Amino acid sequence: MNFNCRTHRPCGQRRFIYSLSGRLILIFAAMGLLFLLLVGWTIGRGLKNHFESNIRPHLLQYLEYVQADIGTPQNYSRIVELSRRLLITIQIDGPDGSWSSDGQAVDLAGTEVFRRVEQGGRAFAFGKLKDREFLLSRNGNYTYAYSIPRQRSEWDVFAPLLVLLAILLLLYHATRRLFAPIQTIKSGVERIGRGEFDHRITVSRCDELGDLAASINGMAADVQQMLDSKRQLLLAISHELRSPLTRAKVATGLLDDEAQRSEIERELNDLETLVEELLETERLASRHQALHKQNTDLGELAREVMEKLRGNRAPKLYLPAEPIIAEVDAMRIRLLLKNLLENALRHTPSDAAAPELRIGLQAAETERNNRTKQTGPGIIEFTVRDYGPGIPAEHLPHVAEPFYRVDPARRRETGGYGLGLFLCRRIAEVHGGSLDISSETHSGTRVRVRLPMSS
Repeated sequence: MNFNCRTHRPCGQRRFIYSLSGRLILIFAAMGLLFLLLVGWTIGRGLKNHFESNIRPHLLQYLEYVQADIGTPQNYSRIVELSRRLLITIQIDGPDGSWSSDGQAVDLAGTEVFRRVEQGGRAFAFGKLKDREFLLSRNGNYTYAYSIPRQRSEWDVFAPLLVLLAILLLLYHATRRLFAPIQTIKSGVERIGRGEFDHRITVSRCDELGDLAASINGMAADVQQMLDSKRQLLLAISHELRSPLTRAKVATGLLDDEAQRSEIERELNDLETLVEELLETERLASRHQALHKQNTDLGELAREVMEKLRGNRAPKLYLPAEPIIAEVDAMRIRLLLKNLLENALRHTPSDAAAPELRIGLQAAETERNNRTKQTGPGIIEFTVRDYGPGIPAEHLPHVAEPFYRVDPARRRETGGYGLGLFLCRRIAEVHGGSLDISSETHSGTRVRVRLPMSS
């Protein structure tokens, strides 16, 4: 089952911006920034209008009082006292030079004037020099500059950024907790999609995600119930077919016509094989499946299967020098080898090389902590190779599905009913192994079954 969108990226490569929590963080951040800009612009406009209409006239009038208090000629001790009391810097430029209340006079000639106003017949100018702003006025040959010294520390600049970062981190943590069940639900859906219908998603939430998990669990239970009902029906039908088949075979044996008897017996044998495969498939698919494992010599088991195929074109058998003893269900492994070899013989032309069966043991390595490798108990590998026409690439992903056939005409010479490879895969899987098929047209097909030594 594929639940990916068309721009899907593997989880290990998924960027932050593609996650729901990441998108929420970006949306909240953008909304917060827009809100701050809007509020700042609104407050700025309001303060500007209020300053223009109410504060500035009083401020200029106040500066006239300050300038009158300074006197002419200037009383410098009085100026220093005023600057300390009012927390401003006063600078005077005149014919006799520049003087500043803080002892650090600046060259006012470089002041960038950005606003000029008049009040009471006097001219005032607002200017900026480096990082300081001045209110300038002129009285005779003297220029007065009033500046409020800036005492902003680096903390004043970085504190809002740190607060904003802390808010974003808290918001990210909150959204991660909010959407944490999504990963659990995703993993559960993937397991259910792989056929684990008895799996249930555990989400202790009373919101929409909790409802979604409960709905998926209910769906899985319904599907499991339907599959169990179907399985019971197939088992019942298969069991009921055995008795008529036995009676039909007995009746066929009484026919005098040899050709007709052989043809009917062949059809009945095919039908009996189908019933047996159906029964075995449903037994292996049951939740209560049971394997009867015992220590088995796999080489001897393969020879028994080859002995029964002696009437056909005998496949070649390749065994390791040392016998392989494994704990497996001998009856089902025998059925697996029989199906694979019969399938290989069926698709091998008379003028091609005989099919091959190879049995080997490979060392299994497990990696720990991405450093050391430990040798496991080993992997048993069965490989059946034929030199027939091969399987077209578009059919390879489906040939092990139930009732799937490359030849839809279902002719006798091209095989049975499409259950053989599916049954072989189920036998491998219940032993904890796998079945892989590779093929090239005009070169043949290779089926590789891998089983763990201890499963």
